[in-house]
Amino acid sequence: MAKNKISRIDQEIAKVREKIEEYQDKLKTLEAQKTEAENLEIVQMVRALRLTPAQLKAMLSDNMLPGMDAASTDYTEQEEIDHEE
Repeated sequence: MAKNKISRIDQEIAKVREKIEEYQDKLKTLEAQKTEAENLEIVQMVRALRLTPAQLKAMLSDNMLPGMDAASTDYTEQEEIDHEE
């Protein structure tokens, strides 16, 4: 009887491991899809600016991105607040 129970537990373990592998594969696929969608969104935003490659390069190298200064300032201030707590 104990061997029967152990056998059933082993079968259940095998099923769970199989499901885990399936979910890991699904997770990898979903993460890749998300990355691709994010990349596509970025490309669409850049194209909407209608800049030449040289203009885009200049904008990126000069840190002329909209909201860039505000975001870095907000982050620094939040970091300081977190350290005070």
